[in-house]
Amino acid sequence: MKIICVGKIKDKNIISLIDEYSKRIDRTTFIEIKDSDPMKEGEKIIETLEKIKDKHVFVLSEEGREFSSIEFAQKLKKIEKEIVFVIGGPFGLSDEVKKKADVLFSLSRMTFTHEMARLFLIEQVYRAISINDGKKYHKT
Repeated sequence: MKIICVGKIKDKNIISLIDEYSKRIDRTTFIEIKDSDPMKEGEKIIETLEKIKDKHVFVLSEEGREFSSIEFAQKLKKIEKEIVFVIGGPFGLSDEVKKKADVLFSLSRMTFTHEMARLFLIEQVYRAISINDGKKYHKT
């Protein structure tokens, strides 16, 4: 699984939490795109996506579909391709990037910083894997 994200995380506490979930998943690669403006970021994201073969792309966007944790786990379980998530920067994502999505995906109707979105996403991916593996992390 790959997570393409715009910008670096500066908060050491958030970095620590993301690292913890990443270790638990053990198969996640973060690809950071330098933040600039949405059009330049979009070009770099699309260029990065084109290098990944046989992929299923989730683009995080406030107008995207919301899933419950169980629905998200079921969705991920069905995908047999490389799963790629795209998280924009402070100014969002270009329409061109959104058009590359197999799924426009929303963590919430609320707006989060790109740093928090990265943390929430990796936690939900870990939760989905735990659900699919029958682990007790997710309380049903």
